[in-house]
Amino acid sequence: MNLFEFKGKTYLIVVDYLSRWIDMRPLHQLSSAATINAIKSIFATHGIPDVVMSDNGPQFSSYEFQKFAENYGFTHTTSSPKFPQSNGEAERAVQTLKNLLKKSDDPYLALLTYRSTPPDSQWPGPF
Repeated sequence: MNLFEFKGKTYLIVVDYLSRWIDMRPLHQLSSAATINAIKSIFATHGIPDVVMSDNGPQFSSYEFQKFAENYGFTHTTSSPKFPQSNGEAERAVQTLKNLLKKSDDPYLALLTYRSTPPDSQWPGPF
């Protein structure tokens, strides 16, 4: 997972490493509490993963997030501050969404378009 900003709005992005499923939530505040509530919404839909990887942003490195991980029973790992490529799947998903958002004023329509586009025939996914 990662946070990104686009056109003055901040979004939380979560991508599943296995299926490459992308989910996104707008954040109206940059606090740990707001980030955790957005993550809870995604977990309520898709389930709680075993491992969550994020960068070392203050929302993810806070005591509040550590307690959240403990209470929800997932392991939280972070990418190196000097090597964000180690969270490459999320970084790639951010670029994909930014490109989609440039083409649409509606972030949910952009996400729907991405999800409903058939995968490339070269993609080794489960479809």
